[in-house]
Amino acid sequence: GSGRDGTPNRSRPAEDPGKPLPSSELAIPAVAPAVSEQREVRPLAVLSSTIAQAHQAVLRTQATMQQIALARLAEPPVDEPNVLWDERDLVEFAEGDVARVFGPWAAEIDALPRRVRLPAPPFLFTTRVVALEKSGTPKISTEYDVPAGAWFTVDGQVPGVVTVEAGQCVLLLASYLGVDLRHGGTRKYRLLDSAMVFHGDLPREGQTLRYDISIDRMVWNDERLIFFFSYRCYADGELILELMDGCGGFFTDEELAASPGVMMPDPTRTRRGEPVRRRFKPLARTDRTQLSKEDLTKLAAGDLAGVFGAAWDQRADGCNPSVRLPGEAMSMIDEVVRIDRLGGPCGLGELEAVQHIDPDDWFFRCHFVGDPVLPGSLIGEGGTQLLQVFAMYLGLHLVFPDAEFQPVPELRTEFKVRSQVTPGTPNIRYHAEITEITLLPRPTVIADITVYQGDKPIMVMNDFGIQVREKPGTPYRPERGGIPPFLGRRNHHGEPVIMNEFHAAHAAKGDLATAMGPEFEIYRGRRAPYIPNGDFLFTDRMLRLEGTRGVLEPGAKLVTEYDAPGEDWYFTENSSPHMPNCVFMETSLQSAILLGYYLGPTLRDPGTDYGIRNLDGKATLVADVDLRDRTIRQESVLLSSHAMPGAIIQSFRYTLEVDGRTCYVGESTYGYFSEQALANQVGLDGGEHVPSWLEAQEVEPSRVRTLPVRSDDRWFQPQPGTGLRLADGHLRLVDSVDVVADGGRHGLGYVRGQRRIDPADWYFDCHFHLDPVMPGSLGVESIIQALQVFVIDEGLADDLGAAAFAMATDVELTWKYRGQVSRTDPEMSFEAHVTEIRRETDRVVVIADASVWKSGLRIYQLGGVAVEARRASDVEES
Repeated sequence: GSGRDGTPNRSRPAEDPGKPLPSSELAIPAVAPAVSEQREVRPLAVLSSTIAQAHQAVLRTQATMQQIALARLAEPPVDEPNVLWDERDLVEFAEGDVARVFGPWAAEIDALPRRVRLPAPPFLFTTRVVALEKSGTPKISTEYDVPAGAWFTVDGQVPGVVTVEAGQCVLLLASYLGVDLRHGGTRKYRLLDSAMVFHGDLPREGQTLRYDISIDRMVWNDERLIFFFSYRCYADGELILELMDGCGGFFTDEELAASPGVMMPDPTRTRRGEPVRRRFKPLARTDRTQLSKEDLTKLAAGDLAGVFGAAWDQRADGCNPSVRLPGEAMSMIDEVVRIDRLGGPCGLGELEAVQHIDPDDWFFRCHFVGDPVLPGSLIGEGGTQLLQVFAMYLGLHLVFPDAEFQPVPELRTEFKVRSQVTPGTPNIRYHAEITEITLLPRPTVIADITVYQGDKPIMVMNDFGIQVREKPGTPYRPERGGIPPFLGRRNHHGEPVIMNEFHAAHAAKGDLATAMGPEFEIYRGRRAPYIPNGDFLFTDRMLRLEGTRGVLEPGAKLVTEYDAPGEDWYFTENSSPHMPNCVFMETSLQSAILLGYYLGPTLRDPGTDYGIRNLDGKATLVADVDLRDRTIRQESVLLSSHAMPGAIIQSFRYTLEVDGRTCYVGESTYGYFSEQALANQVGLDGGEHVPSWLEAQEVEPSRVRTLPVRSDDRWFQPQPGTGLRLADGHLRLVDSVDVVADGGRHGLGYVRGQRRIDPADWYFDCHFHLDPVMPGSLGVESIIQALQVFVIDEGLADDLGAAAFAMATDVELTWKYRGQVSRTDPEMSFEAHVTEIRRETDRVVVIADASVWKSGLRIYQLGGVAVEARRASDVEES
């Protein structure tokens, strides 16, 4: 054979090594003959012929490879040893004559009206072929030297489309096996299915990528061929990508034109069952719901602030220059026509984008010569860019000083392609349904994406994801001592952040060393104190720490922040647009926990696994402020810290502010306890059973009203006359309530409630990671809900007209906890004694003392539990 310039081809012997085996001799399983054909042959003859053909195939392949080896021995040394075909040969295969690459025997292929080709430059991403094996499972090994300053890289990083596409020499292998001769040049190759898993980072300029490719099975049906393939990609010897279950086929023009598209609904998605609706709070907020071509051009230039707003502007800090879209040559979406942050079946987002197809687009000229079609990998790149846009929209990069986009490690992504995009296609449309957003272990977005040509779904990408990850060597966590260098994050007022949302997520359910510094490496894989996570995480950022790790002295201070989104569950599921008591308690207590834990009290005893428990406290709502879409500023001060065998006790004072206005104040005590100490809890009464008031009194049954609550939806709908209702969803907490209108220790009213504990209750996964217990604040919220039942049932707010429940101001709530409700407890019960009923023109306030039991032990004691019913106009004004 010879190269494109007519010189002898170094990769082939001077003599013809022999044409590839006829399809009947390929050492690959083939479809059995039709039934009519089977009747005309004898089974033993078929078996004998098959064995002989297989034996002949092996001998001819061995002879071919021996000739190649002998020819190489006769050649002078070259700079690229073990090269079967070099880049010139591959360009010839893509653009010219296959006979000049494979040898004279392949002239028969060149005579066909069409044949398999590689993409031509600039979409040819193979530098050399270094190994070939036809016998058994056909295999080919190729290498690609990523050039410096390549047109497709972003700050030296190779995009996923190139990393995937560079395994393209499966087409060369198929051609070498003679597939074109079998179908007579009447068919075109098209990809059908594949799945891939990234095991490492995207490659970079200067690296060499090696692809070990195999055709695992071929299935012929007359001239129709479907073949299955796979490959592994190594960057400088490290496995970074694996493609499996690849499937391609050869089709006539008529078959391609008649394709109905992907079957919908997609079976893969259907097998998952009903999606679970969740929410993710963006790190910055914008009202943009569409992006133009001009906007996308700005994102490619790194001008995120010019698109989304000032909160995205990190230029003054020199942060995240690589968080941007690829340049114009690799741009695969022209406009984002819809961004719905709360849309989609999971409630995590839904996006649509459009790519307008120009018949003169560069990729039609190179993929393929004589058969222009948009590469499926470039369609996948469009999906990648759409998710990159959404990640930037959410501000996921803001938690790092220098990040880049990467694939999601070990995520299996599946692709189905059932039609083609040709120069005559006007446009394609991407529809992305976000299925997961997380900050753990790194900020990640995963989606199901469907690509449409008109109304026809032509491609489906399931579990398609991108990740925002710090560049190698970039600081991403606090240093020893807990005070990090600037990590890129500023709050909404421009103040630098010590610990951001990424670290808070790790403090809740991830790697404590990532959250708080290398000293906490000792807790990797162990039970350790975590702050609540998921729907019960109410601290976002740490702004200022006045204290030193290891110095547990009074006066240490921590300032943190929490953004309260108006669409979050505790607003939308509450009975009025007020923040419920449990969230006020938790957002203040979690900030205090962070102060105490960040100072490192447990580090002095590294061999003990501690759990954290709230012991007692007091708190008061001093101003009723509408907190929807506001930022709460939490200031916590350490009052004391004492260590003793198996326990560490700390107390705190805290204040919550909004826009400089104090709205909530309190004090609380927390304890870190060893597993043994937690196992020996005896409740509030020294292990003795103290009966409830209703159990101890001989109350006339006619005075007791038993009201089913959780099972009766009427409580969660506006009541006639007042419109009062109970909080729902996460806060549907009480199974039933016994009401004695004139009962209790003060004769003003009494309620007793029960809640059956389900090990699957939502809060166990949130509070705490590896140490699931019911939050004490939800025990308090259960009592508040029972008192609201009392208000509705007794008609205490009927004179107000339209009304709503709200938190009462200037009523001090006190609590003492000496036990917790766990997954193994069958039920929780509680009682409340009304101590005061305040009636005013525009409101009614009911105040009570209360207790909580589990398994016969009284574990909570509460005072000043208050419920307020307020005229609706006053609720709206507040």
